Amino acid sequence: MKTMKIKFIHLVMAVVLLSAGACKKGGFLDAKIASDLNEATTFTDSVRTIAFLTRLYTEVGFNFDANRWEGGGHPVLSDEAVPVRYTGPQNDAILMASGALSASSTNVSKQVQVLNNWKTPWENIRRANVFLLNVDKSPISAGLKAKLKAETRFLRAWYYFQLVKVYGGVPLIGDATFGNSDNIDLPRANYSDCVDYIVKECEAAAADLPDFDTQMQQDYGRVTKGACMGLKSRMLLYAASPLFNGAGIATDAALKNITGYANADAERWKKAADAAKDIINTGTYALREDNVTRMGYGFYTVFLTRYNREYLFGRMNAPNREYENNLLPTSRTGSGKSSAPTQQLVDAFGMENGLPITDPASGYNPNDPYVKRDPRFGNTIIYNGSKFFLGSSNAMVAVNTFLGSSPDGPIATGPITIPGYYWRKMMVEDGSGNTERAYPLIRYGEILLNYAEALNEYQGAVPEVYSTLIQIRKRAGIVAGTDGNYGLKSGISKADMRLVIQNERRVELALEEHRVWDVRRWKIAEVTDNVMLKGMKITKTGNNFSYEVIDLKPHFFRPAFYLFPIPESEIAKSPKLLQNPGW
Repeated sequence: MKTMKIKFIHLVMAVVLLSAGACKKGGFLDAKIASDLNEATTFTDSVRTIAFLTRLYTEVGFNFDANRWEGGGHPVLSDEAVPVRYTGPQNDAILMASGALSASSTNVSKQVQVLNNWKTPWENIRRANVFLLNVDKSPISAGLKAKLKAETRFLRAWYYFQLVKVYGGVPLIGDATFGNSDNIDLPRANYSDCVDYIVKECEAAAADLPDFDTQMQQDYGRVTKGACMGLKSRMLLYAASPLFNGAGIATDAALKNITGYANADAERWKKAADAAKDIINTGTYALREDNVTRMGYGFYTVFLTRYNREYLFGRMNAPNREYENNLLPTSRTGSGKSSAPTQQLVDAFGMENGLPITDPASGYNPNDPYVKRDPRFGNTIIYNGSKFFLGSSNAMVAVNTFLGSSPDGPIATGPITIPGYYWRKMMVEDGSGNTERAYPLIRYGEILLNYAEALNEYQGAVPEVYSTLIQIRKRAGIVAGTDGNYGLKSGISKADMRLVIQNERRVELALEEHRVWDVRRWKIAEVTDNVMLKGMKITKTGNNFSYEVIDLKPHFFRPAFYLFPIPESEIAKSPKLLQNPGW
């Protein structure tokens, strides 16, 4: 019954295209009507009012674009993946990896082919304010109007969060819309004020929104109470993390309170733990589990299932092959040229017994490195010998990535520039055509990890930290073991548990736009991202394979990269807008 809710997003996409000005003859709004639209004609019509709000949804997942950063997508900004499409020195992914990105680089300062970190959120914050300023003129009912206002307040907070996680404190403009002729010169707000604003907006919006079970079928895909609670959880987790919680990079007194809290406070971890626990206590959400079809299959299918109880907030796309076309190997109708997983990510996945591959008791065999691994490994990454649907054979056939294997492996001569792996996560693997993938903007797996991290930082490795991580590992298909700990060692310290949780986030949330920001908020990017990115050279001799970890590309990181630069063009227009440290 509720699966019918997915029809909503198809209507949304149609309305969005029209409301955004992409009107064609015979559409809902023909060209003449579209050219005459203004605030008065939009907000005196109920359908146009809702269409205007729907426009705010279209870019909520802009960071998931596989072609962001001129072809690499967000994974290439960290040690998670290498860009394999472009190698030119002016490519933004290459500039980032080489440490040469500046405040005047293309994706930072302007829009060329992809949406950028600064412009997109501000455009949508303004749209939200325009809606809130005018919605009371609309003939829609009072009850619906209250819900739409709440959706808008959440979306505005969501776009503010996209700014704050990247830049630190930003101007808080309230309900202002600003006209083209306005001279906008606003100072950046303190980080604490931005956190408080986002949290309060989430709390206020939640009061007027339905939860997962009471949301009407035709509204599935729109904001719920759970989305508000999820964003609050993430914001408070970031605020409690070292980069923002007293260990920031600013030395200038004027920037200390803008780029984070000047002083550390352990109670911020408690606030983060409480916010995640509030979601857990609702009993509304659950991990999608299926270890019968194959181990970890529930983990694999959660990203390809529009309606499920693991999503607090998702970007519901119309059926498409965006990720398949960009990330799958050539033999599987993809280009394989957006990004590819690094050996560093591959090595982060432990074994099916839950132990890391560096543990002598794990059973890891470097001469046969892909057997008995954490099931999330095979559900996230295509490696040599992985079976994936091959259209010409109408069957699941092994993908070959060994040296000289055509078309998916490196050529036998010259330097190797691809790591020998492809992404499987979020990719439809059965040849059925367009996927109904939904971008996981906030999901329950993250909330459990938020809770485990915050609780460990506040209280240490208490039993509830273990039980929370066990939920994640059990769903993953990891073996319980004789002690029922799913590979977690008993009685470890807070510091050791911190490393476990950080690695758990790395493998559970791979390709979900977390790694790039996690290593920053933990303030460990100078170690994790200042590395030589690795790949695997696989040589086939007869029926046997040999494996050699090789260097691919250097990835640099300097302390200024903990926060991105505000675009140079914006600084030039607004003297009160202070630039981030090091830029």
